Amino acid sequence: GGRVPSTVHDLIHQELGRNRSAGLLRERIERRWNLRWAHALNEKDEDGRRRWSAQDIAEQLLMPGSCSDPQCEDGHLVTTDAPCTRCRQPLHRFVTSVADHTATPEHAHAAAARIR
Repeated sequence: GGRVPSTVHDLIHQELGRNRSAGLLRERIERRWNLRWAHALNEKDEDGRRRWSAQDIAEQLLMPGSCSDPQCEDGHLVTTDAPCTRCRQPLHRFVTSVADHTATPEHAHAAAARIR
């Protein structure tokens, strides 16, 4: 095998210095691997070349998230596991007043008829 790049070592030391435990880093790596990066080694770019190097993937697995809250870990607070209020936004907004007017069987039938 090859050597571990210095950037990977640096990221590990940086994150441990930010009060992230080894266990928390392991959880981050597992979560990110399973959610995004497990298949990245096989991704190809437009020219058929591998899109991500092993070093790129290792860095993505280790690097801190983009949230400005130091307690945030990929959208959840480290101390409580509650969603982070700074970076977690709902994917959609359910507006009851609009739903009351449109969520009727007649509306559904009319929408289906327009689709057909």
